[in-house]
Amino acid sequence: MNRLTRTYLSSKDTKTHVRCWSSLLDERPTLICFPPVPYTGIFFDTFAKQMECEVLCPDLPGYGQSDFLSSDPTIENYVERLNVCLNQADEPPKYLLGFHSGALVAVEMALKYPDLVAGLILIDVPLFSEDQRITLKTTLTTPPDYANNREKLSQLWETQVLERMGVIPYERALDLYLDFISAGERVNHGFHAATSYVGEKKFSQLTHPTKIIATNSSLRDGTLRAAGLVSGGLLEELPEITAPAFELGAKSIAKITAQFMQRAS
Repeated sequence: MNRLTRTYLSSKDTKTHVRCWSSLLDERPTLICFPPVPYTGIFFDTFAKQMECEVLCPDLPGYGQSDFLSSDPTIENYVERLNVCLNQADEPPKYLLGFHSGALVAVEMALKYPDLVAGLILIDVPLFSEDQRITLKTTLTTPPDYANNREKLSQLWETQVLERMGVIPYERALDLYLDFISAGERVNHGFHAATSYVGEKKFSQLTHPTKIIATNSSLRDGTLRAAGLVSGGLLEELPEITAPAFELGAKSIAKITAQFMQRAS
């Protein structure tokens, strides 16, 4: 089982906070996991414990302990900050895993730094049409205004903790709830990046070995469309896995990921 340490990686005048799960099996390739907005690298803890390789889980810019972006974020400037996870001398290419909005970060990083990426694992991809992106940008990027809408916090407590009692450990549900709300009024800031990303063109440009996983989620249709755009992409559907996917499906996703990395290496 992997062991956790934490570090900061510097890029220009900014720092990225990374949860590092180290393994005794150091000869295996490294996996970098990009979380969905607004979660931090803690999102992947249950999954990372199942992997027998080094797993790096950075906080996206503006979330957790990573430095904030002053302007409206884009997937491209996320990658500019997060490339420090790749740019380490004399190391072999790394695998990238992205979930929800994190999948878009993985795709853009592979396109921008193709020689530093060995392959991708993309799960529940938010691939939207232009009309969908325009609509979602107006609805998803609005700050929650918790001070005047305190019921939103109650609703989050209900859905992320109380409704998951008996499904996942209470302590873990509490960690995820606190991680979600820790972004405060910036909780939806990153959705600007996801809803501004023109994914159709980007996915069709991928040439890396790519595993695409569709769970039983609202993003299933977009995930299937993404799989159809990636040349040689390998699709696997997991209809038995529902939210929270990286808790209930951690072992299954870890097994699929490890097998893919082994075959693609």
